[in-house]
Amino acid sequence: MRKKERRNMLEEVPVLKNGLVLEVAEQERYLIVPRSAWLERVATKFLKQPTERRIKLDEHGYFILSQMDGETTIPEMEERFSRTFGNEDGMSLSRLVRFLQIMDSYSWLKWKRG
Repeated sequence: MRKKERRNMLEEVPVLKNGLVLEVAEQERYLIVPRSAWLERVATKFLKQPTERRIKLDEHGYFILSQMDGETTIPEMEERFSRTFGNEDGMSLSRLVRFLQIMDSYSWLKWKRG
């Protein structure tokens, strides 16, 4: 049995998966997630549900996701975040990493080596 390889998030570059889109509409910011799982497709067809989920983002979440260009590392994102929003309590990196962990738990990110 192979050991699971541990990865260091700070050495990787997060990227939104294909099909996920950021949108700004009427002063609100959204992450648009297509409903592509088998059960979701059935629900959209027969129960007339929307074909996509609109996840409302605050300004911090939108800023972080807009930085994901396939080249920006997490330390670079944290530095830009701190310049934009401040870092009085010194917790911006831990908050950024936690946000990315949540996004990754939904399988909305893919990772590239930095």
